[in-house]
Amino acid sequence: MTIKLITAFVLAFLFATAFGKYYIPWLDKEKAKQEIKENGPAWHMAKSGTPTMGGVIFISAAAFVCLTVGFDGMLHGRYVHIFVFLFALVFGAIGFLDDWEKIKKKQNLGLTARSKFLLQLVAALVFVLLMRQIGYVSPNLYVPFANVTITMPEW
Repeated sequence: MTIKLITAFVLAFLFATAFGKYYIPWLDKEKAKQEIKENGPAWHMAKSGTPTMGGVIFISAAAFVCLTVGFDGMLHGRYVHIFVFLFALVFGAIGFLDDWEKIKKKQNLGLTARSKFLLQLVAALVFVLLMRQIGYVSPNLYVPFANVTITMPEW
């Protein structure tokens, strides 16, 4: 298992590096850059001009690793890594929406903090309920060093 995790990390790093080498200059060319309001904190001005939507690199790397390193698990009917990837993809979509709003408005105001929080809360609840329904997660609380399992109510 350790070799598989190290392989996944190395492959994700190499994929992200190779993809980013072409993706970041493309973002620059498309002028997908961070716009900073002048009345914000002075340290925030350092982010001005930074390419936005960089999370696409990490989501792509995760997809690549899930489909390569996780392929053996899928052949044996284990899909937990795909569920976790889909969860990350939903959070990536929320980040994409936020960045898209920033680009569209040409300022550093994407989704409101409240909107982002609510979207993330709904995504997390759906994910946990799905994982519970499928049987990947139990409602019980395991205390590792005491080797004790505490039965919790379903809610």
